[in-house]
Amino acid sequence: MNDPQCTQFLSDIRKPLLALHKAILDHERAAYEKEFGPVTPAAFLQVLINGSGFRWLTPLSTIIANVDEILDDKEADAADRLAAVEAVTGLFSADQPNNSFLPRYLPLLQADPGILHLHGQVSQVLRGAQTK
Repeated sequence: MNDPQCTQFLSDIRKPLLALHKAILDHERAAYEKEFGPVTPAAFLQVLINGSGFRWLTPLSTIIANVDEILDDKEADAADRLAAVEAVTGLFSADQPNNSFLPRYLPLLQADPGILHLHGQVSQVLRGAQTK
């Protein structure tokens, strides 16, 4: 994948990743509140940040932040953009060793139709990157 294709991929994947991230957070918050009762957004944010039960989301959150940073950084080079593309594709690849995201993520695809739909949008962009 050449540099312009990397930039286009990162631009194309950003919104679907953000939407997927939000849907996962909404699902996880509903499950949390079902068990522990209602919490304010600020309290749930603290649970997300400090709670070990949500650490599996860290790779997705980090990759989204990295995509934003690379797209905004005028000094980012082709290697930075390619590394960001590889991080995104690796997150959704079962071939990646020690992928802490997929074991908790994959069951959500069956549990929540909204997450499944958004996964489809992410997958469409990922498939486009694989053909380049």
